[in-house]
Amino acid sequence: MASVETNSDSLDVTQVINQQIITKIKYLRRFNDAISNHRDREIYQLLDNQRYAKEIEHREQQPNDKGVMNLVDDLADQLSNYLSENLIKYLGKTYPFFYYEEYQTGHYRIYFGNWWDRRQFGELDVLNVRFSFDQTEYDKLRTAFELARDNKRYNSERISKISSENDRLQDLIDHQREREERKEALQEQLKEISSRSGIWESSRNKESRQELVEQLQKLEDQEEESRNAAQTIKDNERVVLSLSKENTILSYEQKSIIDTFGSFEDFELANRNLYANYLASLNESEGKQVDDDEQ
Repeated sequence: MASVETNSDSLDVTQVINQQIITKIKYLRRFNDAISNHRDREIYQLLDNQRYAKEIEHREQQPNDKGVMNLVDDLADQLSNYLSENLIKYLGKTYPFFYYEEYQTGHYRIYFGNWWDRRQFGELDVLNVRFSFDQTEYDKLRTAFELARDNKRYNSERISKISSENDRLQDLIDHQREREERKEALQEQLKEISSRSGIWESSRNKESRQELVEQLQKLEDQEEESRNAAQTIKDNERVVLSLSKENTILSYEQKSIIDTFGSFEDFELANRNLYANYLASLNESEGKQVDDDEQ
């Protein structure tokens, strides 16, 4: 037999629904008011009250109310675009070497520097106020700073190895005539040994013959390599040029960070504290705006 709800149960459910609707309306009204008055700090609080309480108010155990906060999930791109205005202005002063490109609504690529061959360095996550760096590019920069402590550059070892290889290949090209003369001499010696060989060839003759064959094979291998050496040298030179450019770009990036933050470690610290520092700056600027409006 099916159970029948009592009037009191129905009333309780109605009250719960009404209360939830009121809560959602209050949240959306507050959100709308913050948007209308460009109170970005309050918008960030409404988007993630738990993080705001922890990093700005230094309060723990402040859960997010998912029942209302997901009401604006489908506006993420538009909110990101809206909030980027003040955030990018702030970043322009705090990280003067970063530049941003909005490649679709609310999505921003980060570029390091305004020089030739600048690197795409990741993306800016506006809603969470953080950088999503390209890990490969970031690791290059970190390694460059570590090597700089020993007065080394990122690609110096590779450039040195390639340059040594080019010297070896050029030596093969330069000594082609000597190889040919040496080859002719070895072939004559091989003929002479072969002419002395009979049915019962001595072990000494066999060893001499084998040694000559190996020397001739080595010269032949060198000759084969020398035929492609000129092109290989050109290819290697292009690689060296690319590696040298990367060294230069990395040196620009290192200088930019040192000039702004003093060290790579302080740069990383600023990245970790970006949310708190930015919202603190909004608190100051929005508080000043309120004071100005009241005057």
